[in-house]
Amino acid sequence: MTTASGTARPARRSRRGPYRGPAAPDLWRAGAHLATDGLAALAGLAVLLTLLVGICLLPVALTGLPVVLLAGRALHLLAAAERARHAATGGPDLPAPPLPALSASAPLRSARALATDRGTRRQAGYFLALLPLSVLTNGGAVLAWAVPLTLTALPAYWSRLPDGHAVLGPLTVDSTGTALLVALAAALGGYFLAPPAVRSLRALDTALARTLLAPPRDQQLTRRVEELTESRAQLVRAVEEERRRIERDLHDGAQQRLVALSMTLGRAVSRLRRSGDDDTRQIVEQARADARAAIAELRDLARGLHPPVLTDRGLEAALSAVAARSPVPVRLDVRAEPRPSAAVESVAYFVVSEALTNVAKHARARNAWVEIRRTGDRLTVTIGDDGRGGADPAGGSGLSGLAGRVAAVDGRLRVTSPAGGPTLIEVDVQCG
Repeated sequence: MTTASGTARPARRSRRGPYRGPAAPDLWRAGAHLATDGLAALAGLAVLLTLLVGICLLPVALTGLPVVLLAGRALHLLAAAERARHAATGGPDLPAPPLPALSASAPLRSARALATDRGTRRQAGYFLALLPLSVLTNGGAVLAWAVPLTLTALPAYWSRLPDGHAVLGPLTVDSTGTALLVALAAALGGYFLAPPAVRSLRALDTALARTLLAPPRDQQLTRRVEELTESRAQLVRAVEEERRRIERDLHDGAQQRLVALSMTLGRAVSRLRRSGDDDTRQIVEQARADARAAIAELRDLARGLHPPVLTDRGLEAALSAVAARSPVPVRLDVRAEPRPSAAVESVAYFVVSEALTNVAKHARARNAWVEIRRTGDRLTVTIGDDGRGGADPAGGSGLSGLAGRVAAVDGRLRVTSPAGGPTLIEVDVQCG
């Protein structure tokens, strides 16, 4: 909206007051929820009684075991329906706790899982508490609306009462004027007090559901951590697959074209040599040398991304080639059976390759060593050298990049490098 001078004036926003009267949709949803509390409580009580009967029959040759399993499954289904009821009537969207492992082929194990499951006990507690709570919420909701409505209609029937008047505590209604005053006060009280009362009862019901129907806070955090760990593992796998695709494209595409170009230039050099055109031949020979250098760089780049031998034969074969190319003698000892996941192998290969490159460039070492061990579900990688030391991951070197690469697969990297050496790089990662 603009004024006469052309300057913009902010539009007025309608502000919703704190009071919401009887026509508010959330109030009717709350009332519908409270009206069905009793049905949900009775259904929960029936399931719990069935579960109790099954438990009582367990000593009799385990005849109650099928009843226990069916009642336990029904309890979880009923709790899921209760969470859906809360969400459908404007309540919170409660997360479901993990289901215990129930299997018809292993009834005893299933019964034990059901008995030790914290979610099962919390849901049973919810339906036990819902029964008396539903009496309170239903009775409170009925009184919140019935009392104002009854008193609002008092002028129409006060004179027909058996005593010809109505006694409301210290007040006696024995005239039309008094009845009208009472009706007005009841109407105002019902309009302003009944909706908050109903919402308070709904809030009490919601608090019980949040406490017992949703998984506890620690369990939610654990589940979130598991989801994040899985999503990160999927991301790492996707990145590794993309890296391998780039390596294949470099090896089968650009590198092969450069090889063909180098061969073509070689034939051109032969013809120019026979023709005696030395100036042109020198230019073509320089182009051929540049093509060979580009091939070597592409080969090193592809090897650094993900060498095919790593996929085909594992860490020992791939790192043997890295150690053979190193200008510093490297002692390699790899014992990583069974093989870890492709992502972990790729990270281990990358860390060793980069560490040995740093040794050759900066350490002034005479010897280096690499030890890789798998113990259970952990893979440890140790790279050491007898160089001058002083390596600092916080100094902006490539070590910080290695730490980030290791952290991507939930691993830890530790560097020990006192002045004068030796330098040790230790990596500990879980085999996915």
